[in-house]
Amino acid sequence: MRQNLARALAYMSDFGDVVSESDRAFLDKPDQVVIWEQRLYCYSYHPDLSAETIFQEFVRWGDRFPDPTTDFSAHDRNPNRRLRIGYVSPDFRAHSSRFYFWPLFCHHDKAAFELFAYSNVEKEVAWTRLFRGQFEHWRDIRGVDDEAVVNLVREDGIDILVDLCGHMQDERLGVFARKPAPIQATWLGSAWTTGLKTIDYALFDPFVAPEGTLTREAIHRLPHSFMVFQPPLETADIVPPPCLKNGHITFGYTGRSERLNHRTFRVWGEILKRLPDARLILDYASFADPMTQGRFRDLLVKHGVDTDRVTMRRSPKVFPGLNDIDILLDSFPHGGGTMLMDALWMGVPFVTLASRPPVGRLGLGMLMNLGLPEWVAATEAEYIDKACHFAGEALTLKDLRLGMRERMRNSPLMDGPGFARAFEAAYRTMFERWTKEVPPGQRTHPD
Repeated sequence: MRQNLARALAYMSDFGDVVSESDRAFLDKPDQVVIWEQRLYCYSYHPDLSAETIFQEFVRWGDRFPDPTTDFSAHDRNPNRRLRIGYVSPDFRAHSSRFYFWPLFCHHDKAAFELFAYSNVEKEVAWTRLFRGQFEHWRDIRGVDDEAVVNLVREDGIDILVDLCGHMQDERLGVFARKPAPIQATWLGSAWTTGLKTIDYALFDPFVAPEGTLTREAIHRLPHSFMVFQPPLETADIVPPPCLKNGHITFGYTGRSERLNHRTFRVWGEILKRLPDARLILDYASFADPMTQGRFRDLLVKHGVDTDRVTMRRSPKVFPGLNDIDILLDSFPHGGGTMLMDALWMGVPFVTLASRPPVGRLGLGMLMNLGLPEWVAATEAEYIDKACHFAGEALTLKDLRLGMRERMRNSPLMDGPGFARAFEAAYRTMFERWTKEVPPGQRTHPD
């Protein structure tokens, strides 16, 4: 299938023919669900498409759904009562989303909010059972068709239904397209627009989604960070930066390969040229296979990277592997997410490019909340300059590394209670705004 080829090319960080192959797939099957899912995924990571082009493709997907018939005139509009919040996700499990879900769910004010989980988890694991304990009501919707889930949401009397997946794997956006709740929102997941006109809000923060950010939903900006981090209970101990013993700086990248492209490779190649003793580690599953390594070496060489100084590997455990890296290099125009939080928890700072909002500004949001704006670049040239500058600041790297966990603990990035209060204030604002709308059955018409 052409779309499979397009996605494979994206996984190999080679986007030259991604759009054309996807377009060819569309000629034959313009309405196939899988083609649409993979197309939107590839578009999100494409280095040469504008935010406007990508946004319009999401809207095009969303416009495929007919306008739903809704009537919430009988819905209780008392803004002071206990609100019913429904969370829909396939990731109530050992997924990276758990690091962000947990601080919200466990700090929710259960006296003011009645929590419902609509779980699309394929296989229940220990983490699923932990999440189950945070919800007053748990609904398993795996294998349940959209219309039946819609009826369940309506029967539950949900006030605000929240999508936690976006366009990631096993999404249930077909439920949201039918508008079963008077207010619908999206948070986390693929961290951009859903493209649905039936989702009212997207929750972000001022750094990730500045004025002008393109979303079909209205943006509700949380005051500090749009996500908080709960690291695993067991991680490796922090060690001094490896440059102190190696005598050279080691850069690293520990994320998915589809975030990489000719632009990142060119910039990384320039950094290595300016620092002839520097090394680069690419550490992720994509870089472990010998044949795949050969393909990446060809791409790296094509864009000016000295592959003799590049190590490709997959560390058995993420956190100990980060102890080999002095400075992480964020991807662009689609930035990293959990890989950046993991690095910070291990004391590894990163250089990031404030790129295409919102997914190109996740690193910016983290660093601003940590009080480290000097690690944010506005251009590719500045990204190179900053990486080379900080590579020569061994004492700065040491101080940052040894103090980073305490910095994180004292920042909004790990303030679970404060984050939950901000989320709940957002829900109250959304609901109060909705209560001021006149229900269809109560509208008066001029003679």
